[in-house]
Amino acid sequence: MAPPAPPPLLPAQIKLLAASLASSCDLPRFKTLLKQHPHVFTHEIVLRLLLWCLPETTPPAEYGKLVFEGAEEGTEEEEVNVDATAVRRISDEKAQKELARILPPLPKGEDAATTFLVARAELIDSETGALSIAAELLRPFVERIPKIRELHDSHVEVLAKLVYAFSREAAAPGLKEFRRMSVREAVEVLVEDPETVVRDLNELVEPYMLSEGRGTQWGVVWERLQGLPFARLVLVVSEWTPPETVREEFAAWVLRMCYNTRDTTEKTWDGMHTLHRRIEVLMGGKMEPWTLPESLGDLRDVLNPLFRPTRPALALLDTGVTASALLGKPLAETVRLRLEGSAETQSTVLRQYVRAGTGWDRRDDEAWRKVRDGARWLRNKAQVLEKISVPEVEKTVLAGMLAGLRFGLVRDVYVTGNSTCGLPVEEVEKCVLAAFNDFVDNATNGNKTRGRMKYALQALQTLYPHTSTSPALSRANSLISAIHALSNFHLPSSNRNSPLLPVQIRIHSDPLSLLTTLLANNPRSYQRADSLLQIARDLVFGTTTEILQEETEARVLGMCAEAALVEDDFETAYAYITSRLLPPAQKGDEHSRSTLWRTALQAGRFRSSYALLSGSAAPTKGPVALAALEKKRELLAWALAYCPPEAAADVLGGWRRNEEEIEVLMEAEQRAEEEHAKLGSGAVSAKRRDSEAPRNLFDVARGAARVFSTTAVTAAAGSGEEERVRKRDVVSGMVTRGLAGGIGWVLGAQPNINHR
Repeated sequence: MAPPAPPPLLPAQIKLLAASLASSCDLPRFKTLLKQHPHVFTHEIVLRLLLWCLPETTPPAEYGKLVFEGAEEGTEEEEVNVDATAVRRISDEKAQKELARILPPLPKGEDAATTFLVARAELIDSETGALSIAAELLRPFVERIPKIRELHDSHVEVLAKLVYAFSREAAAPGLKEFRRMSVREAVEVLVEDPETVVRDLNELVEPYMLSEGRGTQWGVVWERLQGLPFARLVLVVSEWTPPETVREEFAAWVLRMCYNTRDTTEKTWDGMHTLHRRIEVLMGGKMEPWTLPESLGDLRDVLNPLFRPTRPALALLDTGVTASALLGKPLAETVRLRLEGSAETQSTVLRQYVRAGTGWDRRDDEAWRKVRDGARWLRNKAQVLEKISVPEVEKTVLAGMLAGLRFGLVRDVYVTGNSTCGLPVEEVEKCVLAAFNDFVDNATNGNKTRGRMKYALQALQTLYPHTSTSPALSRANSLISAIHALSNFHLPSSNRNSPLLPVQIRIHSDPLSLLTTLLANNPRSYQRADSLLQIARDLVFGTTTEILQEETEARVLGMCAEAALVEDDFETAYAYITSRLLPPAQKGDEHSRSTLWRTALQAGRFRSSYALLSGSAAPTKGPVALAALEKKRELLAWALAYCPPEAAADVLGGWRRNEEEIEVLMEAEQRAEEEHAKLGSGAVSAKRRDSEAPRNLFDVARGAARVFSTTAVTAAAGSGEEERVRKRDVVSGMVTRGLAGGIGWVLGAQPNINHR
């Protein structure tokens, strides 16, 4: 008799048996069991059994169809025997408890199949790290389920390349972690090595960014690239072609990087030109017309119009980069200068450009020509210096050439080639004179054959005298001649420890007074009156001092006469006064008259240092001493003739002292003659004394009107007794005429001659 049939399995027992078969990877019996009990195994239960019980290493091909077909899968397969003995001994209650433990619900998601595939792929990666198995699982469903396509392409495949192709397993996150990362975190992982950025962008970032919702987050990628060195960034932009949907955004970001770069090396400028060309290629003919803004704007604002890849913006970038390279400024500063810079600011930048670098003043002619071409281009083509006029640009370059000692080049460009430089000769002259003054003001020695005075002369000779002999250039030539001549003398400054600098001569308020210092510090220099006169003329003309030639000559001769007196050379002083100051004074020159009376008074009072040291009131006795006193009396007479009324008393005091000295000499001579008369020559001596006796002021005043009838007094050459008497009468007459302007009324003098 056959054994009784076993009771039918309860649903919980059937599910527990299916879980056991799945855990042991016995898929044939698992599928048979599903087929035998289709009412027990819903689609969800099948997916839960596969997810939580089937080993993760199981090839997905063996259970892939179950994802959609569930219990109906494998109907064409041959059934196999399924042993249910083990689960028959388990009660229904216990079986249900065990199922609750080993079969949790599917994670929440859209549909069961999609949820299962996502969870199964994550579980495979977390348990085995075998991304290849996860990819194999998902691949059959890529075309059917969009979310699975995203998971496969943007996560599994990206991680697989990161681990297997690029050998970066240590840095790779798990699939589940990777899926939950923010875009910023994920890009940080994907773009790690600066040397492989282009590859990473193509192979990792692009597929990752294709994920739903990430197409608008490319800014995160730009931020990641922003940290690259500029040279590497140029390489990335040159070699990577971004998706067409973000090319405009990418181009705008590249423009923003250019404007925010502060580096000013040659490699940076070359890189920016490369970026400019690359943007043009990427944008093709799709660039829209656009009007440039009037200001630089906020460089942190991604919507700044300068960052839009339009034709005007790219044209500005191109010229801006070249201009920045010339000026040595960051691109943003150069563009700000063009859009916002005032004429004053642009002029300052031009001067900095012309004189850029520590060795700018050592440039050769070729380098200066390039600087000039660059300055003209910056103004005319790049429009960076558009607010400066063309002549101003040329003047700035010219000033730089002159300061750089390129005098031959200056002649070639601005003198002989003046018709093409756009700068009038008058402006060239102003620049030359400015450079001349700079050289003079910075010279430490007045010798025009050395140092900066030599450069001053060379600057002047670019125009003078072959091209122009304008008054200004002629004055400069006279000034340098005067300074050079003065350098041959010892001419201390007010400090006394250092020589007078050329600049102190050029700006001196009264340059003629420098000759007083010269005469005081250079013994016997007063004997070189003609040389000093020429220096004085050059000084006066060279410094444009408003002093007439007559005044100049009178002052210099007066200085020489006074210096001669200081050095006990009365005869030279007398000669200067009577032979060089007197003639123009007699012709009516007021400057000569003013100098004459002062100098003559000083000479008339002259006492040699020997006499002062010896305590003698009068010079040596004899004819020589008497002749000297007569010369002094003559000088005092001229002083009285030309002095103002208020000085007459002072002059007369000198005259009185002179008369007293003559009386002393005459008395001494008379005593000597009386002694001699005893020897037989008294008559002759008496006659002579009578003719030479001094006459006091009252005698002079009474007889003066008889002596003079003209203004000019000429001391005719003569000899003997009559000559001396006549000369004394003449001098006395001169004094009388002087009295008329001073105290003559006291004496009753009535001269009828106007000596002025």
